[in-house]
This record gives sequence, C-alpha cells and structure tokens, in this order.
Amino acid sequence: MRPPTFALGSRTIGEGQPCFVLAEVASAHGGEADRALRMLESAFKMGADGIKFQLFRSNLLVVRRHPGRKDFDQIELSEKEWRKVLREAKASGLTVLVEPFDLPSLRVAQDESADAYKVHSTDMENPDFIRAVGAAGKPVMFATGGVPEDAVREALELAGAVPVGLLHGFQTFPTPIEEIRFRELASWKERYRVPIGFLDHTDGGSAFALVAPALAVSYGADLVEKHFTLDRSEKGFDYQSSLNPEDFYRMVELLRQAERAQGDGPAAASDGAKRYHRLMARSIVAGQLIPRGEVLTGEMLAFKRTDVRFEPGYPPREAHRVIGRRATRPIQADETIREEMLE
Repeated sequence: MRPPTFALGSRTIGEGQPCFVLAEVASAHGGEADRALRMLESAFKMGADGIKFQLFRSNLLVVRRHPGRKDFDQIELSEKEWRKVLREAKASGLTVLVEPFDLPSLRVAQDESADAYKVHSTDMENPDFIRAVGAAGKPVMFATGGVPEDAVREALELAGAVPVGLLHGFQTFPTPIEEIRFRELASWKERYRVPIGFLDHTDGGSAFALVAPALAVSYGADLVEKHFTLDRSEKGFDYQSSLNPEDFYRMVELLRQAERAQGDGPAAASDGAKRYHRLMARSIVAGQLIPRGEVLTGEMLAFKRTDVRFEPGYPPREAHRVIGRRATRPIQADETIREEMLE
C-alpha cells in the first residue's frame, strides 16, 4: 500500500498536512531564461511552496510538420539555460518540481537534483517513460485528466517503490466551471489512499480563479497547482489560466483562510463558541423570592442570561435537579440558583 503522506522537498504532503501550493511556470517564460528567473523570484514572493517547470526538446515532442512546432521551437530553453534556472530554483528555498517530456530532459532534472517529478497526462500511457521517471528515485505526481483509470492503476505499478500522488484536473485552457468536478478529489483519495492534488486551469481573469483552490482544499486537495505569469495583459504563452503575481498571492491567502476555517476539532470546543455560549446561555434563576425551607416548583423558576463575571448556574435542561428540593436559605428574585442553596 502506498503511503498517505510523503516528503515533498522540505514539506510533507498528504492527509492532515497543510495544502501544498505549486506555482506552475509552464510556457509562460516564453523561451527566455531571464524571464524564467524573474518568475522564480515572483513565486517565492507569492507565497508558493514550490515551483514547477516543463522541460522538453521540441524535436522529441512533436513532428516537424506539427502546427505547433514553431511555437515549441520558440519557447524551448537550451540545456545550459535550464541548468542555470534549476540551480537558481534549488537555491531559492522553494521545492522544485520538473515535468519532463523526454529522457534527455529527465536527465537534466536529475543532474540538478529536482525534488520531484510530474508525469503529464499525455504520458500516462507511456510505460517506458513512467519507469524511467520512477527510477529517478524521487516522488512522482501523475496527472489523471482524461486518462483511463486502468492506465492510472498501471502507472502506479510502473513507478515502482517511490512515493506517488495523483492530480485531478483537465488540460483545457481555461477549464469550464462545470468540468472541474471537485467531488472527484474525495473519490480519488478514497480509491487510492495517496495524496491527491488539484490542477487548476480555471480562467485566470475570473474572480472564481481566486477561490477555486480554496474550494479544492475544502474537498480534500493536498496540493494545488496554479499557472502564473508576470503580466497577464501581455497575453503571452499559457496566459489563459494564469494569475498575475498579485492575484496569486491573494489566492494563497484565501486558500490558507479556507484551511483555518476547516478547524481541527468540534465546533463547540472552540474558544469563540465557548465565549459566545457563556455570554448568551441561560441559567436557572429564582423567578420570585423563595423563602428558606420552601420546596421549589417549576413556577418559581425562570431561565435567564446571567452576569458573565460569575460562574453560570444550572442550564434549563437540568431543571429536574432543582424542582422538588428545599431552599437552605432565602433566594432572591433573579438570583442564580446553585447547589449550595438547596438541601
């Protein structure tokens, strides 16, 4: 059985742990190593726990006549550039995840000590590649969007003994709201008992993009991956689902608030609930002057809020502990009835 938690860089993710926030660079660097480094600096300031880069060789990813080949050629960074970026990322203190699309890129990530790997959904039916990623000996996150479930189960086996997590989310940019399906997070966790993450590809220009990760946390997400870009108004590569740094920071704030709102115990045990209950709760008090030696009846009692500077008396539901007993001294009207006043 796979472990329900595991170390991801300096953090632990999984059941009972704070949600891991992963800042996704994807192609937003536009083929410029300097921009990738600026994004690294932004990710640290945005409150992300980790940063993820996609490494590929365009000639190993698409055929020469592929309609997107020109774009892939444009955004491809050289091996030397990637080594510099990954070294800077490792030195930043952020956890570094790499999503390699070919074996040479995987080797670069291994050489530069990436903390973990992600297997893209389109490589989930590529057994040899999955074996190679698992053999790197670091945690592996599998993207499951649109992948047949038997392929997901096979990928978990092919990864070997390394810790694994599953990522729920669809690779549509942006993802329509009705296709998010937050309930799937709980379903995947129940079936596989491993950390489950949320790949958030909602429209980065919508208000919902700020709260979707917080909602994912409430449904049990152990990790949230969100795209970002330095300036969304430029409409560069991968901008559709990306947040500007300021919005990403706000998104993290909302996510952390959602975590705190979940609580870690029964609502009645919270300090706020106890204070409110003490302020507003009613106690049994004398509804009239009750002479010494008088047997208390229900008609003699009243249920009222009392002075919070003093201990409360019996709650109304314990009136049976009072009725039928004699007063050991006179009890004034509105005085809180206490045990020592009764025989």
